[in-house]
Amino acid sequence: MFTYLIKIGQCFLILSILQGEPELSQLSFDLDKTVLTEQDVVEKALVYNRKLKSYKTNEEIAEYKYKKSNFIRNPELRFRDISTRYYTTGYDEVEIGLRWSLPELGELGEKRQRTVVNHWERKVRKDRFQQKLTARVRRDYATVLMWDQQVELANQRVLKEDERIQIIEKLVEVGDRSVVYFTKAKMWHAEAKHEYSRAIQKQNLVRKELSNESGISEQATLLIADLPEIKQSVDELIQLAYKNRSEIGLVQQRIKLTMKENYHEKLKRVPWITYTELTYHREKFRQLDWGEIKFGIHLPLLNWNSGNIKATNLAVKKKEYELEATEESIKEEVQWAYTVYKDLLLDWKNFHLYANELIENAEKVIEQSKEHQVLMPDEVIEMELTILEDEKLLCRKRRDLAHALIDLYYAIGIESHEELLE
Repeated sequence: MFTYLIKIGQCFLILSILQGEPELSQLSFDLDKTVLTEQDVVEKALVYNRKLKSYKTNEEIAEYKYKKSNFIRNPELRFRDISTRYYTTGYDEVEIGLRWSLPELGELGEKRQRTVVNHWERKVRKDRFQQKLTARVRRDYATVLMWDQQVELANQRVLKEDERIQIIEKLVEVGDRSVVYFTKAKMWHAEAKHEYSRAIQKQNLVRKELSNESGISEQATLLIADLPEIKQSVDELIQLAYKNRSEIGLVQQRIKLTMKENYHEKLKRVPWITYTELTYHREKFRQLDWGEIKFGIHLPLLNWNSGNIKATNLAVKKKEYELEATEESIKEEVQWAYTVYKDLLLDWKNFHLYANELIENAEKVIEQSKEHQVLMPDEVIEMELTILEDEKLLCRKRRDLAHALIDLYYAIGIESHEELLE
């Protein structure tokens, strides 16, 4: 229906241009030959956005640090009593050795988990920004479609108001209408022209905004498609959100970190080797070689680390509470977005059915009146204008439903309906 109206509106625009009417001969823009779908625009925006590139780079940096976090420290090579003088007159001994500082019990696991948490924090920032960007672009796409249709419908209204003025002017001449009708017709015509100008201005603004976000041409032709309907229940969508929202994974990794921190603090009560040193000695004058091994051992005699152990125990419980709070917050977001979506979906279905019936009945009345002269000519125009008003409401309600659907996607943690089907 909208595509048909758009084509009719373009035909009227061409005719008005040929007739030389200045109000309608100036289009807000010329349609570009580029034809893009909603997914095309989203993909271009994801590549075009520099902030998203920064988030992805930060995630890659954290991933490299995570991959290198499981390596232990390198040993230290030591030399002593090395001289450039001739050895017979030099020092008595040469010592070469390796010294290696051993990590504490549980230290490596804690450090590695800390890099995992850092990686997940950057992953959450990147994922949520990408999902937010996708949702914003889809919302703007739906808004551009609405204003494209509003411009076409506003243009058709101006043409109808022109026709009504001409008809009423003739009716006034023959005495079938008073001059009051002619004055009102001029007022309605001025209002229609003002509405058309505002629609063009808004169309240019929203197209420019979409162009700035995605890098596409402001004159690109955007395709309109039917909105998919979500069949899953709210409980199914909540469980899906738990799987897709990376915040859940981040809190789970934080819980693992606090558990490893607690384990590390407990192991500090255990005696453990802090370093080992292997050395090789050579006495120059006596030509003797001999080796030596040294150990350093941590002895927990005075400090049993009780305070840190209790603190990390509480930290584990705190992170478990944080996980429950995060799940509850996601659940509330999905429930709210689902409620808004279902309400607008019902409104769209009911009004769509009502509008189609009204338009169909109005078109029949118009055909009968033209054939049998049942209505006055200006009353026929009024019926046609009523159809245009219903079409305007339809495209606005479609935009509202599209925005609610996109908000629900964002709450679930997905970027398209295909992910929901999977």
